[in-house]
Amino acid sequence: MALKSANQPIRWKERVGIMAVGHGFKQGEEFFFDYMLYPAVIAWLGAIVGGLALTVLSASVCYLYILFYDWSKKDWLGLELLKEMRDGGEHHGHIARFIQRIARKSDWLAFLVFSCYTDPFMTTVYMRKGVGAYDGLSRRDWKIFWASVLVANLWWTTMMALAVEAVRSILAWLGFT
Repeated sequence: MALKSANQPIRWKERVGIMAVGHGFKQGEEFFFDYMLYPAVIAWLGAIVGGLALTVLSASVCYLYILFYDWSKKDWLGLELLKEMRDGGEHHGHIARFIQRIARKSDWLAFLVFSCYTDPFMTTVYMRKGVGAYDGLSRRDWKIFWASVLVANLWWTTMMALAVEAVRSILAWLGFT
């Protein structure tokens, strides 16, 4: 009995460690892609051509993430933990109940929030049915993936095009162009 309780903290620490490494890597990749590559390509190719090129690249990268996520069978971003809280029975504690209530409100709201503030990979994995199901994409999952690719990249292309034009306007106003 003592061994089982002694192993529990190790499993929790391992899970936290995996998520810390996963989030660190993902945040680094997202910073490069969203804040360095995206504005540079938009500034160079324009919103339409650059946005289309980056949409293709985004879809490819997100699909590779899904393949790796399913292959590794590890919850390295905590998405399965969120799904477990959303789909599981009633949780004890105010914070757990609050998160569960929000997560159960609307799939559309979750889709829009995840698509606009994360990426199609995270949107698709979160919206996928089942907790800990690392078994590829169903027909429904593919629809979610492609819809998220469109929504996420349209949103981010618009934001970056506005940012690029704002910087160009400021530079012109200051006399640098």
